[in-house]
Amino acid sequence: MFSYKDIQWGRNVKNQGGKDWAYFDDDKNEMTLHWSSSYVHQPTHAMIPKIGDIVVLFQKVNNRNKIYFTHLLTPVDNIEIDCFKTDPNYRWGRKMKILAKTKELTKPSNFNLTAVNQGHTYLIELFDKNLPKEDIQKIIWNAFTPFFREDVYRKYISELSESLLDDGLDDTESEEGKWNYALHRYRERDRSLVQKRKASAVNLLCECCNFDFSSAYPNLGDGFIECHHKIPINKGERITKLDDLALVCANCHRMLHRKNKQNKYLTVKELKEIIFNE
Repeated sequence: MFSYKDIQWGRNVKNQGGKDWAYFDDDKNEMTLHWSSSYVHQPTHAMIPKIGDIVVLFQKVNNRNKIYFTHLLTPVDNIEIDCFKTDPNYRWGRKMKILAKTKELTKPSNFNLTAVNQGHTYLIELFDKNLPKEDIQKIIWNAFTPFFREDVYRKYISELSESLLDDGLDDTESEEGKWNYALHRYRERDRSLVQKRKASAVNLLCECCNFDFSSAYPNLGDGFIECHHKIPINKGERITKLDDLALVCANCHRMLHRKNKQNKYLTVKELKEIIFNE
């Protein structure tokens, strides 16, 4: 079984110098991950991950000019593959099981990858030296949760889907958005967290337009406001804190869930600027 704590290593990869996606050629369950032929000392960087470790791949695709986290992999065995005859520039290989892969996850803004952008095998804690290792692991795990291979999730992960729940969280944060395979495939929301967010507000005013239900609807509107997840619930399992929830009126809530002409959703701040500046 795997959990977020197994994410130990990071690896920068590229295809044709970054012109195209790397390791998206097929839909196999396994792949051979390559390392540069310049690593001649044994064991090479290909053999650093241990059985049971998880390696996260990230890559920059030039035509998009963004860094993406694309794969979660784990070694299949302890065999180093010599690929010199087929790929002399990337001689060393390791067979990896694909746990998850996607082209949708851009680099978290707080991660600084300049020190880990070579083709080595890097410790995961180097992604952000200001965060504890466990926080980095959780961020990556939560982001990849919607993209696990379904067979992998059922066999290796589903029994540990509650692994973050008893991990020192206080009552102002909650785990949300994970897949529930035992009943139906749906996104879970934590209603109690929404109630805590409303209770924490001094005035229940819309954070976008300042609408006050209690003033507009005396007696009827007292205590009423809707709650908007700033991080869309369809992004998958994550730790949701009170600050991740915005109190908004029904109209603004609908607008936050409506794409603009650029096919993008507005943030609370962006919608507020439209209301008061136009």
